Amino acid sequence: MPGLRSPRAWVRRRLVVVGAPVGKETMEGIPLAKRLENHALWVRTEGREGSRIDLSRESIPEFDAPDAVLTGAKLNDADLRQAEMLDDDLVGSDLGEADLRGADLRGANFTAANLKGIRLRGAKLDRANLQHAELPFADLRDATLVEVDLTEANLMGAKLQGVDLRKAKLRAADLSDADLEGANLSGTDFSYASILGGNLKGATVDSDTSFQFAKADAADLRGVDLSPVKKENLPAAFWEK
Repeated sequence: MPGLRSPRAWVRRRLVVVGAPVGKETMEGIPLAKRLENHALWVRTEGREGSRIDLSRESIPEFDAPDAVLTGAKLNDADLRQAEMLDDDLVGSDLGEADLRGADLRGANFTAANLKGIRLRGAKLDRANLQHAELPFADLRDATLVEVDLTEANLMGAKLQGVDLRKAKLRAADLSDADLEGANLSGTDFSYASILGGNLKGATVDSDTSFQFAKADAADLRGVDLSPVKKENLPAAFWEK
């Protein structure tokens, strides 16, 4: 879509890997705070100093790291339930299959991050930046995503039942086969998004909800009362109805 910036060049400016990252076996016994410090140095010096943090498959109870620099971090399959990660920088990080149920991720930056199959049930993601993020088959049930930015994110097959998406941006996002049953979509922007095969049964919309130029048919929006939505903000297939 015109005007939307590709994440690749942006991430490349933020994360340039010079040399191989330090293996997990060399990090054993190093306190978590020191590992976070080394990673921040690794990012700041573009890989010349410090070491990339690798918490993959680790279980860290009460992970408390607000404002942490985790750009490009390896967190796949990590157990970080109930973590406190407000305003963390997770640009380009790998959180595939990670467990962050109930985590506080408000204001965090997940631009271009891999969150495939991540478990975020009941998590707080208000005002988080998830532009271009990969979230296929992610579990976001009952999470709060107020004013979150999911522009061009991949949410194919995601579980979004009961989520609070008020005033969220999902422009050009892929929500194919996603389940948004009972979600709060007041003021949500689905412009240019794909909702094909999705389920919006019982979802709440209002006069500020926009499906303008979205890919959707009558079956995809069956079960949701579209009467509050302005005609110009309905998918083109609905304009004559």
